[in-house]
Amino acid sequence: MKVFLFFIDGLGLGGDDPAVNPLIAAKMPVLRSLLGGQPLWRGAVPYTGPNVAAVATDPCLDVPGLPQSATGQTTIFTGQNAARAIGRHLHAYPTPSLKAILEEHSIFRRVVERGLTATFLNAFRPEFFEWVNNGRPQPQDRRYRPSASTLAALAGGLSVFRNFDQLRRGEAVGFDIDHHVLREMGYDLDPVEPVEAGRRAARVAARYHFTLYEHFLTDKAGHACDMEEACQVLERMDAFLAGVLEELPPEHLLIITSDHGNLEDLSVKTHTLNPVATIVRGPGAGAVAGRIRSLVDIAPAILDVVE
Repeated sequence: MKVFLFFIDGLGLGGDDPAVNPLIAAKMPVLRSLLGGQPLWRGAVPYTGPNVAAVATDPCLDVPGLPQSATGQTTIFTGQNAARAIGRHLHAYPTPSLKAILEEHSIFRRVVERGLTATFLNAFRPEFFEWVNNGRPQPQDRRYRPSASTLAALAGGLSVFRNFDQLRRGEAVGFDIDHHVLREMGYDLDPVEPVEAGRRAARVAARYHFTLYEHFLTDKAGHACDMEEACQVLERMDAFLAGVLEELPPEHLLIITSDHGNLEDLSVKTHTLNPVATIVRGPGAGAVAGRIRSLVDIAPAILDVVE
């Protein structure tokens, strides 16, 4: 079975108050359709429908403190409890200890070592390829600092990455989906409708055994505590998801998950202790979702079905 992992940064299961939870306030008909018409909040899961299942997923990993990106993402992309391995939750960029976990246990590496194909749908900027060509200098060289997802993908080989030429041809997706941020940054890119970006993503994913797409503007909007921005981010993402579901082959498994809570509670600027949702859509969705209790379980669940 082929698997498309849609990773959304900072999207937890919050309450049902639209004044603080944009997942209640935003117009998200596509995501709601996966949950029997309900918005994504703590009362909506667990949920089981035709070829769809959603479960609450623990991001705390038995380590005190607020879940953070570096350890949460390392856990998702390896199946190893990264927070417990270093004794704390770590934000932003992986430490050498986390880099070692990502190198050894990367889901990309394990898929490729089986002789299967994998790709990272996000289009990487020219600066990334310059960093690689320069021998991947250490973090003190601030031109480029790789995230957990990037390091996990690097363990699978440079061929899993996509560049801006592919983005212009419709063979990759920008981190911002419609190119509005990339265009503001000065990159020469035509705008794209979010639903078309989703269609393009699905067409690429259909050719690979494992595909990852990462969207992190949700986490940025959560830290900004801006309801209008948060709703715009979510509604753009929902339109993207519409395109994915329109084009993704029915035998393909789609898994949507996150690393920690944040956007679901705009009353605070920090991450939250809320669980996140893991939504599985496709053949055997209930069996795959049923084995996921924490972030540690996501990579093993994928590796057990991808072929």
